[in-house]
Amino acid sequence: MTGIRMSLRRARVTRAHLRQERALLRALADAPTVETAHEIAAISARR
Repeated sequence: MTGIRMSLRRARVTRAHLRQERALLRALADAPTVETAHEIAAISARR
């Protein structure tokens, strides 16, 4: 059972990471100015 639980946890973590990446890409695409997009990119680089 431990192997199954580890696999499920890994899949959840991966999905969460991909969700965050998609949200970041949406924020960059919706940025009203180039400066705002640059700030979003700089903040994401620090994480």
